Amino acid sequence: MFKSKNSSSFSLDWINQIPSSIVIIDTDFKLISASPRWQANFQLDLNAIEGKHFLNLFPEISQDLKARLQYSLDGLRDIKFKYNAKDCQYSSKDSIWHLNPWKDGYGNIIGVVIKVEPISKTQELEIELSKTKLILNQKSAVAKIGSWEFDVQKEELHWTPIVNKIYGLPAAFEPNLDEAIGYYIEESREIIKRVVFEAINSGKPWNEKAQLKREDGTIIWVNTIGRPKFKEGKCIRIIGTIQHLQDEVVQNVEVSNSIKIEYPLFEKVPIGLAIIDLETGVFLNLNQHMLKLTGFEKEYFLNKNYKQFVNAHFSSQSENLTQQLLEKGSFTPIKFTFSNNKKHLLNLKVTGTLVEDSTNVKSVLCTFENITSQFKLEKNLKNTIASAREKNEQLLNFAHMVSHNLKTHATNFSLLLNFLNDETGKIQRNKYMNMLFSASDNLSETIKGLREIVAVKSSINEEKKLLSLNESLFVVEQNVAGLLKETNGKIINEIPETTLVKALPAYLNSILTNCITNSIKYRCDDKKPIIILSIEENKSYTILSVEDNGLGIDLEKYGNELFGLYKTFHRNKESRGIGLYITKNQMDAMNGKITVESKPNEGTTFKFHFNKK
Repeated sequence: MFKSKNSSSFSLDWINQIPSSIVIIDTDFKLISASPRWQANFQLDLNAIEGKHFLNLFPEISQDLKARLQYSLDGLRDIKFKYNAKDCQYSSKDSIWHLNPWKDGYGNIIGVVIKVEPISKTQELEIELSKTKLILNQKSAVAKIGSWEFDVQKEELHWTPIVNKIYGLPAAFEPNLDEAIGYYIEESREIIKRVVFEAINSGKPWNEKAQLKREDGTIIWVNTIGRPKFKEGKCIRIIGTIQHLQDEVVQNVEVSNSIKIEYPLFEKVPIGLAIIDLETGVFLNLNQHMLKLTGFEKEYFLNKNYKQFVNAHFSSQSENLTQQLLEKGSFTPIKFTFSNNKKHLLNLKVTGTLVEDSTNVKSVLCTFENITSQFKLEKNLKNTIASAREKNEQLLNFAHMVSHNLKTHATNFSLLLNFLNDETGKIQRNKYMNMLFSASDNLSETIKGLREIVAVKSSINEEKKLLSLNESLFVVEQNVAGLLKETNGKIINEIPETTLVKALPAYLNSILTNCITNSIKYRCDDKKPIIILSIEENKSYTILSVEDNGLGIDLEKYGNELFGLYKTFHRNKESRGIGLYITKNQMDAMNGKITVESKPNEGTTFKFHFNKK
């Protein structure tokens, strides 16, 4: 009896009655039992080997076998292992071992069942074929030889992944014959078309050297071989190979050597240098400092067009750079980003100078400077300046808002006191006194609101509150009561009582005050000022519309300056060009916006879009 780790018991008597060659081992690789057939095949006696370490019985193959046994214990099924009899002492016949996990009644893996089957001739050939294919693929990769096949009847072309690499195409690219031939340069293309035609129609094989233009624009030499296959006198397919020849690389090495001779300081200067062919745009050579900067080997760049390594903005300027080189002998510095082999983004500045070697071949000597640290410092400085400018604008905005709002209160007090001084009736005087007390309370509230603005930091959305628009409007009406009485002005309120807007209280009061006082200030001399307030709603905004019958604004003339600081558009001695500037900044701070509709002498409508978020 064998007892598993969970104490479930198993009877192994069945193994003595099966005709198959089977052996069972536990999780410690100890032999538990074996069928009579297995014992006979390997000339082993169960009584002598039971409990022994299974791998010790086959030390010659233990290293390869142990890994497969471990995979089986991990739950993988039907793992195959070829047993070569000549390598071991227990059997004269080769066989295939099938390894499967051995489980208890609860599904726990408690060992491995190995079933041994004699290897057939077919299996032997399949195994050898797989080995041969693996070797051929490995050698093909080293030699850069790819194979292909063209089905003439179906007009279908198939090739191995090596061909994709030779063409510089992605692995997922599916070729056709026309596209494949189209990558050859014009002269070679005509040769390939001719040999394919002769192969199909005359059965003539080919072995040609040709020039291929890769996807990246690099031109390489290849050797292409094709063999037509006929059936019943008709060509049904062509099989062949294509090999990337190394001639061009050798030539480029020679160019590199000549460059080193002509530019002896190429490797000595402490900056990145590269030489690029003027006509083709391919890299001819790079110094060690450049390679260290990018983290790549030289082969990563050689014979490849520089456009592969720069962004689209840089590539789009290639014609302009070439023109500068031809006219001035150099091009002005240009900045671009480059991802090194560690995927870190570098900010580089490149300059180029036209050079000519002893054979009158023109190329471009480029210098590359790593400005990543400088770029970060500049970016931080710009952010700091922008932040400082924004804070200064906010401070100026606050100062103007204080001045503007307090001036409104001061004007209101002055008017009410004048009315009180001129009034002799007790009832009317009491009425003006109540208005003064109300104005005083409102002044206190304004000052309190201004203190709240000082406390506002950066999270304006967190400080916004849902406010009743009518309640805010009532406070503003009290503040401008003197102006309304003096001008016989009238406010028509069409805002529903339930209307709420998300705003900062002090900002909302300031916006309403500025808008209403402007409507009164810029009234027509022959009209009593009338101000109509109404509401629109959409998905994103609650829109307050403030319409008046005043002087209006020539938007075609002043539209771009409407919200500028100290910009005035009417001859009014009280105009200081502050109110609209403040209002615009307040709406922006609350993620809102303002729109204006106006015509001269026909009044103005301001629409305040209060963001609902």
